[in-house]
Amino acid sequence: MTTTTITVSDMHCAACHNKIRNVLKPLGGISQLQFNPVRRQVHVTHNNNLNAAALLTQIEQAGFRPSLVNASANASHADRLLLKRLGVAGLAMMQVMMVHIALYAGAFQGMQAELQRLLEFTALLFCIPVVSYAAVPFFSHGLNLRRYGVTMDTPIALAITIAFLTSLANTWRGAGEVYYDSVVMFAFLMLAARYIDQRLRQRLRVQDSLLAALPRRVCRLRQGRRQSVDVDRVNCGDVLWINQGEQLPADGRLLDAQATLDEALLSGEAAWRNRSEGELLYAGTFNRGPALRLRVSARPEASRLAHIDQLANNALQAKQGLARLADQVARVFIPGVLTLAALTFAVWWQLDPAQALPATLAVLVVSCPCALSLATPAALTAALVKLRQLGVMVKNPRALELPTPDTVYIDKTGTLTEPAGQTLRCRPLPGYSPARCLQLAAALQRHTTHPLAEAFLQQAARQQLTAAEAVRVQVVPGAGVRGEVEGQRVALGSAAFCDGTLFPAAETRQEDAKQVYLTVDGRAAAVFSLHNPLRADAPALIEGLHRRAMPVTLLSGDTDRQCAGVARRLGISYHAGALPEDKQAHMSGHAKQTRSGTTLYLGDGLNDLPALASADISIAMAETPDLVKSKADINLLTPRLTAVLDLLAVSRFSRRIMRQNLTWALLYNLAAIPMAACGLAPPWLAALGMSASSLLVMANACRTLGYTPTKEYH
Repeated sequence: MTTTTITVSDMHCAACHNKIRNVLKPLGGISQLQFNPVRRQVHVTHNNNLNAAALLTQIEQAGFRPSLVNASANASHADRLLLKRLGVAGLAMMQVMMVHIALYAGAFQGMQAELQRLLEFTALLFCIPVVSYAAVPFFSHGLNLRRYGVTMDTPIALAITIAFLTSLANTWRGAGEVYYDSVVMFAFLMLAARYIDQRLRQRLRVQDSLLAALPRRVCRLRQGRRQSVDVDRVNCGDVLWINQGEQLPADGRLLDAQATLDEALLSGEAAWRNRSEGELLYAGTFNRGPALRLRVSARPEASRLAHIDQLANNALQAKQGLARLADQVARVFIPGVLTLAALTFAVWWQLDPAQALPATLAVLVVSCPCALSLATPAALTAALVKLRQLGVMVKNPRALELPTPDTVYIDKTGTLTEPAGQTLRCRPLPGYSPARCLQLAAALQRHTTHPLAEAFLQQAARQQLTAAEAVRVQVVPGAGVRGEVEGQRVALGSAAFCDGTLFPAAETRQEDAKQVYLTVDGRAAAVFSLHNPLRADAPALIEGLHRRAMPVTLLSGDTDRQCAGVARRLGISYHAGALPEDKQAHMSGHAKQTRSGTTLYLGDGLNDLPALASADISIAMAETPDLVKSKADINLLTPRLTAVLDLLAVSRFSRRIMRQNLTWALLYNLAAIPMAACGLAPPWLAALGMSASSLLVMANACRTLGYTPTKEYH
């Protein structure tokens, strides 16, 4: 299966999504279809027998303009075209309004019939460019029912069409009211709202798309000479020259002795980091030191930045409960509005025929559900962008919709403690040397991703021990690792995994340091004592959680004595000796006891996988293996534990924004539609209200971009 991303610039609403879904449904081989309303993209997961050209053709036949280019590539052209239409509508509106001021004055003070007809034809002349050019987007999407069905543009297009044709007929026969001022004002206000909305979306889109921030041209070294080339021409193995202050366009290895980098875009950390020769540098980081040379190992579209960008995009595709509810309401809303407009016309025709058309026009315009459809996606996008700036990658947006957790479970080793343990000492048993035991242990640890494995590898490197090769390695999460090293059967892990009865009682006593046992060919060989210091910001995390009345429980596979020391220093409860299935049982047991409670689990190892899968909200640390990250709802891009507090603060703020948006959208429609139907809101006021409603929702969502987590969480 493969996923094709298609940009559909003229896809505006839930009705457009349904239309595209219906035209793609007959094609075989499509397993998943998702929409990104902010980027205006369709993500089609399909088998290799179905190519992108067939998808584009099918969407094009439905009346849309699809393309495979990035949405930002079409943004400037769309902005210019929309601005031209807005300019035409604005100029025409000024002229028509001056004419109608004279017509209104004549209605009160008297006017010759010939002069009135001259003014009406003048207004018609200026109204024609608006109907034939400026308002075309509303007609193409709103009245083409065969292709698009009923969309959000349908009420607007009907209002403009009815008002213009009625005015044209009355002007031609020289009797009746004309509504040219309403036509041009409808078009101008709708286009102005759409242009501002598009600019706000563009702001979200630019900040949301990480790859869009990468430089378009780079300096490549060829045979000692520098060449300025497009970033698209960069291939793996090329050497790039990155000047001070420039952004790295691709992943690669550092060829110089040292470099200073600003990695805030990836991790949210403001502090610069020093990197040494041979280390992997990532696209999106900035060179803050002297010029450096980079050998490309991954092109921009395959970089770690692109992977993060894809995770963010996937999060936007997954609709929250509020978003699904809003879409369902929007789908039935427009047919209901059209029915209500027809009833309004019929009732007013019986009561006061002169009010029938203005009231109907007001109902059609005032009731556009744009604000309702944008309420949740706009707020969600802004929250995801803000969190990524703080070093938090949300993969499952459902986690943002859940209430604040009432219980937090945290792993110890590599989560509350530093990921790389420090070997205090190796105590070999008779017949074994410390160097040989460390060599055997390091050979096994090269095949694991446990946070403590790095301690063995670093200690072996410091002692310059010859690397040994392990074969037939078996990793048992939460227990240990075994395999064959140079013909010997070696096991490394907990006392239970390595049969602690083989070791003398003095060697199996409990200590604050973590003890790791080594056996060779079934015999006790050595005991390693490792100490993991707490992360510097672990107390700040626990204090922030307690301030929000969230009880914290430490779940660890370590011994009771090791866990007790950490729990005592942090002031939290603990469960020691917890195997992976025990951690999962804690999550499931809590769910059964509280039913309505929400659990949060923070972990970093393979032994945390069952707990991460069972928790309501699961968070994986920055140093976590990719397999674990793939199962978590949220990935930390920064080693800061306090990023969890940022997550809780921003998610709470974004939920408030979503509720505000939905409340405003619903209250606006509940108040405005009856007013329009009763003739209390003239058409121009209806157009103004609808425009203001959509803009208010977008502007309110953008408040999240400037939000700073409050001290109540820190």
